[in-house]
Amino acid sequence: MKVVLITPSGKSDNEIAAVIQMFEAGLDTLHVRKNRFSTKELDEYINQIPAHFHNRLIIHSHHRLALKYDLKGFHFTSTHLKKKLSLWFNTRFIYLRKPRLIRTMSFRRATDLYLPQPVSTNYCFLGTMFHNVSGELYSGYYPEVVEAAIQKSNMKIIARGGINDKSVEQAYKLGFYGVALYGHIWKSGSPYTKYIEFIKFCKEKNIPVD
Repeated sequence: MKVVLITPSGKSDNEIAAVIQMFEAGLDTLHVRKNRFSTKELDEYINQIPAHFHNRLIIHSHHRLALKYDLKGFHFTSTHLKKKLSLWFNTRFIYLRKPRLIRTMSFRRATDLYLPQPVSTNYCFLGTMFHNVSGELYSGYYPEVVEAAIQKSNMKIIARGGINDKSVEQAYKLGFYGVALYGHIWKSGSPYTKYIEFIKFCKEKNIPVD
């Protein structure tokens, strides 16, 4: 099961150091969600990360920075999807230069997975999926609906929202392609330690992670 990490939207003094530590520990994909950052601010953020880790970054804004850096890919937000003409132009322009970049997007409802999509993606997020405290499915989601979406939509789906030690087992049993870590990591006193503990927990429960 794939484990990805989503950054906080704001600035954090120790974030870069923690991210580098997690990369060194094996984190494969970081979604850089800094939608309020200017192009310059996001450029500076990426530049603080060693170049050999840039191919693990997926940016959620200022997609043309993918032409400057050797990134993993970019994420389409709802704002991007509303601007259909610029979406088509920018995507085509970037992909002519770097065709191997992967693309992702998010869904809030399982039924949306069956609709025609404006862009093709390598994987997508679905959620908010779980309650932070109980680890149970969030209101509006039911096991049979989620399982059907995973099996019939022909999409690789990553569970987003409420992913922690309590919910990851259920996410694995439901058949998700992966899980996205966020609050469980960043709301802790030590993000790196929390990440290591999470990976260790998965291995103890025989949940294969990559």
